[in-house]
Amino acid sequence: MKKIVLFGDSLFNGFRHHRNTDLVRKNLQEKLGKDFDIINLSLSGATTVEGLDYLPQIPADSDLIIIEYGTNDSSIVGISCENYRKNLETMIKFCDPKKVIIVSPWHSKPGVNYTIEQNLQENFASAKKLAQKYNCHFVNLWQITNGKKDIDQYYQNDGLHLTELGNEQLVKLLIIAIKKKLSN
Repeated sequence: MKKIVLFGDSLFNGFRHHRNTDLVRKNLQEKLGKDFDIINLSLSGATTVEGLDYLPQIPADSDLIIIEYGTNDSSIVGISCENYRKNLETMIKFCDPKKVIIVSPWHSKPGVNYTIEQNLQENFASAKKLAQKYNCHFVNLWQITNGKKDIDQYYQNDGLHLTELGNEQLVKLLIIAIKKKLSN
């Protein structure tokens, strides 16, 4: 049985109606089947600072660790881009780069000022560069809405968290990355 750990923020917690759900983990489990054990160690509202504190909770026998941080790091009350990069690199090294999938920071709906756009762009670029540096698969979450005409259907009313349709797209992207990583 392959053990996969989700390690991120409210996006991996399927945050809906002001509370965490098991939606993302459950959908991944259903789609991947009984040969996989999906563990969600995500913390809503977390930045990479909190993520560093939670690293020891990741089981040593994990086959894959999917790291999804950066949205809260890029927020108005977030951390510096340099600290985000350093923290993410520490996480990658701690987990063993051969086991890691990096997920890009998510962006809020246009007009919702949750993140500082310059920081979000820089953190996105840092995540992508670190994935390349350590030969980790990179998942670009912006694919969920890029090029789509009606992006409202992917965002909840808060303009940040994903709807059921948005979560379906998130899970599809994760499954592609998981299958690709495990086939290497």
